[in-house]
Amino acid sequence: MSIFTLKGKALFRAATLLAAVGFLLFGYDQGVMSGVVANELFKKEMGDPDSGLTGTIVAIYEIGCMFGALSTGTIGDRLGRRKTIRLGCLILCIGAIIQTASVNSGMMIVARIITGVGNGMNTATIPVYQAEVSPPKSRGSHVAFEASLLTVGVAIAYWLEYGLYFVEGQFAWRFPLAFQMVFGIILGLATFILPESPRWLQAHGYEDECKEVLSRLWSDCDVNHPRCIAEWEEIRDGIELERREGISSYKELFKKGKMNNRYRVLLGMGGQLIQQFGGINAISYYLTPIFLNAGMSMERALLMSGVDSIVYFIGSVTPIFTIDRLGRRKLMYFGLIGQAVTLLIVGGCQYGFENLHNDSFVPPLIAFVFLYNFVFGAAWLGLAWLYPSEIFSTGLRAKGNSMSTAANWLGNFVVAEITPVLFEYAHYWTFLMFGILNVLFLIPIYLWYPETKGKSLEEIEVLFATEEVQEDAKSIASHIGSTSQYDEKRDAESMAQRPRSNRMHSFGSRPASRRMPSNFSASQTEKPPTDSAAGQIKQEYLEDKKGPNYK
Repeated sequence: MSIFTLKGKALFRAATLLAAVGFLLFGYDQGVMSGVVANELFKKEMGDPDSGLTGTIVAIYEIGCMFGALSTGTIGDRLGRRKTIRLGCLILCIGAIIQTASVNSGMMIVARIITGVGNGMNTATIPVYQAEVSPPKSRGSHVAFEASLLTVGVAIAYWLEYGLYFVEGQFAWRFPLAFQMVFGIILGLATFILPESPRWLQAHGYEDECKEVLSRLWSDCDVNHPRCIAEWEEIRDGIELERREGISSYKELFKKGKMNNRYRVLLGMGGQLIQQFGGINAISYYLTPIFLNAGMSMERALLMSGVDSIVYFIGSVTPIFTIDRLGRRKLMYFGLIGQAVTLLIVGGCQYGFENLHNDSFVPPLIAFVFLYNFVFGAAWLGLAWLYPSEIFSTGLRAKGNSMSTAANWLGNFVVAEITPVLFEYAHYWTFLMFGILNVLFLIPIYLWYPETKGKSLEEIEVLFATEEVQEDAKSIASHIGSTSQYDEKRDAESMAQRPRSNRMHSFGSRPASRRMPSNFSASQTEKPPTDSAAGQIKQEYLEDKKGPNYK
C-alpha cells in the first residue's frame, strides 16, 4: 500500500513518470561516457588507456547490466516489481560513488560493473511494471514515453559535459559520474508512492490487494466497477491457464511446449539484438570521438553532441503518437530502412573526408548522424523494450524479460567493445557494416514478428499458444479478452455520440507475421458465463478478432 492514495489518471501518470525517470537514468548512463573518455585529465588518471582498454572501461558496464537483468528473473518474481527497482537503485548509487572516486582503470572497471548491475535490474523491471499497469489501447504510447525520456538523459549528459568543458580540474569528469545518483535516488523514492503490479499481486495470492489496485487504476476505488471486474477476471483466468500448463520455471523458457515459450524468448532476445546491432551505441557512446575524427575541435564536437541529443529527443517523442496507431511491425520496418539509409550515407561521407580529403563531406556527415538518431528514436528505441514486455505470460514475464534485456546488454557490450577498434582499423566501413546489418534485419521482422497492437497481455499470452491451449482457454479462461472488449464498447459508445465530421478512422494494421496465421479470437464463439459484469460485456461483443498464432 502506498503512502499517498493516487488513483485514476493521476496514478497512470505517476506510474508512467516512474518508468520515465528510470529510463532517463538509463539514458544518462549511456551518454555520460562519451565526454568522459574524451577528457584529457580522465585519460591521465586512468593511465592513458589505448583504444582496447577504453572500450573495456565503457563496455564492461554492459556486462554488469546483463547480470543485473538476469538476476531479476528470480529476484523480480520473489520481491515484486517495486522492491526490485529499489534494490537496483541502491546498487547503482554504490557503483556511482566508486566511479566518482576512481583513481585508476581497475577501480573504474569494478565501479562500472557494479553500476551496471543496478541499472540492469531497473531496465529489466521497469518495462514489465509499465506494461502490467497500462491499458491495452495505450500501452505502446506509455512505453514510448518512457523511452523518450532516455533521450532526455542522454541530452542532460551531453550538455552537462559541454558546460564542464570550460571548468578546469578533475571536477569536469568526476561530477558527471556522481550526478547519476540524483536520478537513482528520485527513482527509488518514487516506488514508495506507487502500488505493486496487480498481476504480480494476483499471481502471488494477494487477490484483495490486486482488486484494490485495479479499482484505483480504473475507478474511484470501486472494486465492483465493471472495468475492474473485467480486468481482474481476465488476469485471474490468464494466471490459472499458466498454472494449468505448468509454466513458471526458467526451464520452461527454453521449451517449445504448448505455450511456445522458446519462440517468445527468441523474439524478445532477437528484437533487443536487432536494436543493438543496428548501430545506435556505436553512435551514442562515441559520438564525440566521431565528430573529432571529422576534424572538429573538442569544444565544437561537444556542442554538436548536445545538438544531436535534441534531435534524438524529438525523434523519440513521435512514437507516443504513432506506435498505437500504426502498430509495432510498421515502425520496425520504418526504423530499419531509415537507419540503413542514413548509416550508409554517413559511411560514404566519412570515406570522402578521410580518403578524398574533402571537407565538404563534413556537413552532410553531421546531418545524417543527426537523422540516424531521429529515426532510431522514432522506432527502435522504444520498440525493443515494449515488445518483450508484452509477449510473455505473467508467470514468465520477469524471467523472459530478464533474458531479452540481458541480450540487449550483451549486444551493447559487444558493440561498445569493438567500436573503438573498428574506428581505428575499419574507419568508414564501420558505418557501412551497421547499415548493411539493418537491411538484413528486415528479413526476421517480416517472417516472425506478429502484431500486438491493442491486445491485452492475456490475449497476447494465448495468441502465441498452440491450438490445444487456445481451445482450453475458451473453456476455462472465458474472460480473456474482456478488458479490450470493455474498452472497445466504451470507445464505440463515445464514437457514436460524436458528430460524424469529428470521427477519426483508425489506422489499419497487419495483424500477423508471415509465419503466424491465427485461429484464436479474443471473443470466443462459445457464450461465456454471464455471472459477472465481464461476462455480460463479452456477450455483447462476439465479433471475431483475428490475431497471430504460432503453429
